Amino acid sequence: MATLELDGIVRRFGDTTAVADVSLATERNEFLVLLGPSGCGKTTLLRMIAGLLPPSEGRILVDGRDVTALPPRERDLAMVFQNYALYPHLTVERNLGFGLSVRKTGKQEIRRRVDEVAELLDLGHLLRRRPKELSGGQRQRVALGRAMVREPMAFLMDEPLSNLDAKLRSSTRTRLISLHRRLDTTFVYVTHDQVDAMTMATKVAVLHQGRVEQVGTPVEIYDEPASSFVAGFMGAPPMNLLPAELGTGPDHRIVLRASGIEVELPYRAAAEPGVREVLLGVRPEHLVPVPDDHVGPVLRGRVDIVENLGNEEIAQVEIGDLRVSVRGARPIHLAPGELTALTMRPEHIHLFARQSGLRLTWEPEPAPALAS
Repeated sequence: MATLELDGIVRRFGDTTAVADVSLATERNEFLVLLGPSGCGKTTLLRMIAGLLPPSEGRILVDGRDVTALPPRERDLAMVFQNYALYPHLTVERNLGFGLSVRKTGKQEIRRRVDEVAELLDLGHLLRRRPKELSGGQRQRVALGRAMVREPMAFLMDEPLSNLDAKLRSSTRTRLISLHRRLDTTFVYVTHDQVDAMTMATKVAVLHQGRVEQVGTPVEIYDEPASSFVAGFMGAPPMNLLPAELGTGPDHRIVLRASGIEVELPYRAAAEPGVREVLLGVRPEHLVPVPDDHVGPVLRGRVDIVENLGNEEIAQVEIGDLRVSVRGARPIHLAPGELTALTMRPEHIHLFARQSGLRLTWEPEPAPALAS
């Protein structure tokens, strides 16, 4: 088990900055997920932690020891690659023990560790097979096992589930959660899949254009996004972000204004000086269909599409020139082509400065309770 600390990490490729001044730290036994879209710098950051790439600036510390200039073999970190990187000519048993053989570990100790990991990962019946004879999930377990036999201070994983189908991905995700608890060590896991982050992480770092947008628990990231980027990235469908303005009066009333819409909401914002143009955010599950004669602020629009996902439905509603997603348990009682009115509770409103994208604070006024 180990702590990892990144202190002002920068990585440049020529004139391009792939990672820009990233500082992060883990606690012991933490499951840190580096989350973000393709090209945000998360894999580059992981490769620098592993020692496969040198940082242009900054320091990397493992348990307080500066390892920035050390080669990978001296960092005591185990890497699990996206493509598994198994040796095709070796059996599962020899793949599992290869790293120990290179380190001149005794044969009996290699056998003990391989048998122990094979039992933990249910690989015992596959030890004589070669990678080409294995399924994708089995290869993934071998790649994990090869890292585990080393008993490293921390595990580094680069999108290890991306090549698996949905069912196998779900079961392997569950296995990883269980392994993290049993191994009692630190995991750093790279993914663009928010489901991986929400289900496995104890801490999430959301990256965007080489920078850390927000660090927090999965619940904090989802419920209190620090920026409009995080709000729009997390969630499926993501948060609805609607252009709005703060009223000019002293109470800074919020007015939702776009083509075909102008709704004054009974909420005021403690805005930063000079901020008038904002984005009003509300998650699809917090937009609630209400009767047309509902008392209180409503958004009126026409239903375009309704997607049936089995236990829930997602409707796309056109409001003026805007389009919002509405998510609810099936049946959601919305049909394509019909007019609908939507409302939201004050505690489910998020506000972001439109120019900077940063989260703003706001205060709900006393108002009649809206539909739950």
